[in-house]
Amino acid sequence: MGKLLQVRVSVSTIDPGKVEDVWPLLSHLAYPPGHGYAPAQRGVLELVDTLRARITAGEVPAAVAERIRPGVEAVEKVVQSLREALASWQPEKAQQITEKIEDSLDDLEGLAGYR
Repeated sequence: MGKLLQVRVSVSTIDPGKVEDVWPLLSHLAYPPGHGYAPAQRGVLELVDTLRARITAGEVPAAVAERIRPGVEAVEKVVQSLREALASWQPEKAQQITEKIEDSLDDLEGLAGYR
């Protein structure tokens, strides 16, 4: 590593457009129609961050927020472990963690069923 630059293994969503297809209810909660805020990228990790922010701000219907809050908090911890694995140059571990994140979002999608 250089004096000022740090090399890291990274992760990104291959096709952010598919996030809404895979998790439509969570995407609707994170990015409701007419809502002005949306991150530049709408990838998997951004979905987790935005869900947490909207729940914290009280912008998710209370009944839904109550159902998914524990799962969102849990997946945030998994995301943090992903970031730690990437920073530690552990790509195999990071790959396993990405699968846990996606599985957790699958579970949350089922809990979010409010339509």
